[in-house]
Amino acid sequence: MVGIDEELEAALAALATIHTLSTSSPKPHIVTALRKAKLAAGPITDFTSNASIVETRDKVVNALSDLIRAIEEGPPPQAKIDKAKDAIEVWVYELLD
Repeated sequence: MVGIDEELEAALAALATIHTLSTSSPKPHIVTALRKAKLAAGPITDFTSNASIVETRDKVVNALSDLIRAIEEGPPPQAKIDKAKDAIEVWVYELLD
């Protein structure tokens, strides 16, 4: 199980990585960072009453899965990059809240 601090660290690293991502030249280290964030956002036991963070984590996992798959198939479409970036930004905001 990942703690909130580790989850936030993975989220911030993924956000920084996505900001370097280009539709023309994805680098191998990018997939590694995105997978780490996806695992951090994955299902964990959360005893809080905050259903919002659970929904946000689910959106992050889905967006990162789509983006990783797109990167592995070739240059990712900008729409998938933007979707993942937006989901991670919300995730970071909710973790800091």
